[in-house]
Amino acid sequence: MPCAPFSPTTAISLQTLEVFRVTHLRSPHLSIHSFVKSICDMHGVPFKPYLSRQFSICHDLYLSIRAGVEARVFAALRRDGPDWRLKHACPPCTYVLEGELELKFSMLYTVDGNDSLKRIIRRDPAPAPIDTDALGESAPTASQAPTASEPILGESSEGVDTRQVGKGIYLTREQVDQWCKEIMEGLVPGYDEDDEENPCAERWRNMKVDLTKKMWGVFEETGLFLALCRHGFVLLLADMVRSGELSKYPLAIVAKMLEVFGKDLGLGYDIGCRFATTIRRSSLGKDAARCNHRCLVGAFHGHAHNRLCQSRFLAIYVAGLGLEDLEGCERCFAKSNALASSIRYMSVYHRRQAIWEYFRHTDKFETYQNLSTFLLNNYKQALALLDTRPAVAAALKKLGAEDEETVEGWLKEEGEYLQGLSKEPLQETREMEYYKLLMVLRESEQKLLAASQIFSIQTPSTIGLRDKTASQETARRHSMESHRRDLLAVQLMEKQMDIEKRWTPECEEWEAAREMVLRRRYQRCIDTLEGLVVARMFELTKMNMSQTGYSLRKHIANALKARSTAIRVALVKYNAAAAALCPEPGRELSWEEVVEYAFLADFDLLRDTRQDIRKKDWAKLAARYAMDQYFKVKRAEEEILRLNVEIPRLATFIRDEEASLLAQEAKIRFNDPHLAHQVTLYRMESSRFNAHHASILEDIYSLKGFTGGPPFGIHTKEPTPTPTPPLPPPPLPSVHLPEDSIPQSEKELEQEQAGEDEDVSIMGAFFSVLELSLDSYGAS
Repeated sequence: MPCAPFSPTTAISLQTLEVFRVTHLRSPHLSIHSFVKSICDMHGVPFKPYLSRQFSICHDLYLSIRAGVEARVFAALRRDGPDWRLKHACPPCTYVLEGELELKFSMLYTVDGNDSLKRIIRRDPAPAPIDTDALGESAPTASQAPTASEPILGESSEGVDTRQVGKGIYLTREQVDQWCKEIMEGLVPGYDEDDEENPCAERWRNMKVDLTKKMWGVFEETGLFLALCRHGFVLLLADMVRSGELSKYPLAIVAKMLEVFGKDLGLGYDIGCRFATTIRRSSLGKDAARCNHRCLVGAFHGHAHNRLCQSRFLAIYVAGLGLEDLEGCERCFAKSNALASSIRYMSVYHRRQAIWEYFRHTDKFETYQNLSTFLLNNYKQALALLDTRPAVAAALKKLGAEDEETVEGWLKEEGEYLQGLSKEPLQETREMEYYKLLMVLRESEQKLLAASQIFSIQTPSTIGLRDKTASQETARRHSMESHRRDLLAVQLMEKQMDIEKRWTPECEEWEAAREMVLRRRYQRCIDTLEGLVVARMFELTKMNMSQTGYSLRKHIANALKARSTAIRVALVKYNAAAAALCPEPGRELSWEEVVEYAFLADFDLLRDTRQDIRKKDWAKLAARYAMDQYFKVKRAEEEILRLNVEIPRLATFIRDEEASLLAQEAKIRFNDPHLAHQVTLYRMESSRFNAHHASILEDIYSLKGFTGGPPFGIHTKEPTPTPTPPLPPPPLPSVHLPEDSIPQSEKELEQEQAGEDEDVSIMGAFFSVLELSLDSYGAS
């Protein structure tokens, strides 16, 4: 591969380029710079910086050639439709068979954003600072002048590149921007992404614009937003451009998913509760409701949602979801973060190309290879949970739950109870404010009385000392003014509440308001304690993550020490507030209980004191544990049903794909042997894991408790355009041909065998450069 179109001085072998391509995709940390240095070391020549540039040019050309060949192969196989890749992204999700069981969720997918894959924008040098003294009256005003928070930046120096990658998978900026908030406000009157009735609306908010304005001045693309199916295959990608995780990115993905797959989709999102409101209030709301689209919350992020939200959106409580945790994006980002360092300074096109090549390679050679193992492990996990059914049923019976309706009723009753706590009644709020004003008035009356009883008496011992009469009169005047102001506030509140007789400590209203004020103080102590615990949980999670540097680990460790001290202080305040509750004190918490809380929802059951819930069945610790185990068993039963649908899909796909590619290869070879050779390579790549999948599927069929049906089915083929018939063979001339020129079956077989031998030799030649390098190293 030459490094220049005319008079090249350096060429790089295709084998070397292929070795770097595959190695870089397997280990994204490997850069061109490091690889070229390694090649120079193996060949015993000094490294020169221009060699990296030449290699980069050859690599770019090599990828372009591969993309062109792949486009021709897909066109020949009639797989070049605008949404073909998306429609066939995952065999267990999309390869629908005739007569199979209809699932509640036809497909489960998860979306999330990640800010690791940023790209720095190229800019011209910043303009020189403006000399305001020299400009005089023409100098910019204070509102026009740049501030310290808005540094002066040069104009973008990047050229326009219209090349696209990832057809049908990688969404363009235009596809995303049509769902921005400004356009939604124009299409939908009164459009608002927030919902006051949403219990998590205040808890989950994306980062504000002014907090990241500096970063957006440096980076053009600030991250990546993607959608994965439950098996880990990439469905859709979108760049986050000069913004955080705005709602337009998931809206664009949901719109595309509804367009391609239609009804009964289940979406997992860390803010799925709030995003459901966003969809409902957008122009996509009617289509989503018609297609029965459902927004859910993943198992990991559900830890930080309150209990009311969990009862509606958490995976374990949603019927039809199975054992899916909807957290595939987090696992995907943990691996793709390794790509960040190599794309930071790329162009727009090359960054998208690198991301697309990485995810496509991961889907082909990791996700697809692990697909059958995923199905096997999930089947084993579901069977293990089903084995606990007798124990769970016995525990529930002991707690008074004779049937499933009782347990389902517990969750419903708990949701209704927590719904009543979501807002404080207006009348109670006014009564508490009136009580506080009365307390302030009583305090000002006592101060006024004390100031009025102070007199200055001259005695022989005080003669000659400073006279305090003026200061006492001033204090008395201030007390009178404060009392007058507090009395006016009480009178205004009495007028608003139509109170004819002022409350006193002896009346019932005073005591009721006092109890409500104590309860509010108690609940705010819970909020403080809860906030400290969630920070501690997330810091512990981050500290245990891979690739967390030593400095960050030390910082987190110090933060945890400070957090533990703050939690202890907040716990003391909480226990004091709980002890002051009337008529019965609240539950006292110990340090061990707080630090072992796994769900923040555990705090929600401490909040209300309007009614005693300690006698409710669903509020008892044993009942709550048994209820969770019951729902796990229910989800395991659903997981078995889903796996019994997905396993035949995979087996049928493997069989049909192999047969289809062999048939297409034979047709194409007759007219275009070179293109047929590329189809052969594509078939070999697609079928390299077939034996592995067959072995794992046999393990699934032999499981004790396997309840699936026949291993194969019939694919429900979607309507496709009529294919162009292959060109007829050229007619033989009328002259007599020698006998040896007539193609015989033996010769055809020999030619086919020779073609297969050539394929094997080409696949082996990919690693010849490594063999040569190792030989040279051994000889030296």
